[in-house]
Amino acid sequence: MNSIILVAGARLLVVLMLVFSLFMLLRGHNEPGGGFIGGLLAAIGFVVYAIACGTTDARRALYFRPSNIAGMGLGLALLAGL
Repeated sequence: MNSIILVAGARLLVVLMLVFSLFMLLRGHNEPGGGFIGGLLAAIGFVVYAIACGTTDARRALYFRPSNIAGMGLGLALLAGL
């Protein structure tokens, strides 16, 4: 059983981490940061949520499956390379 404080804190922390992840993604084109750091922050946010609420709730919170996200990213990188 997880505490109510942990669950409530994790939900707030996940929202803040996802917003900061989006900021890092948009900021990092010509400066430190970018897609990799933004993706790491988003992944850590979902890991915190999974620890606090359980893996089934975390999988429900993800709109897309992680393998589909990785496939879209690789396809986009291939398209940019061509």
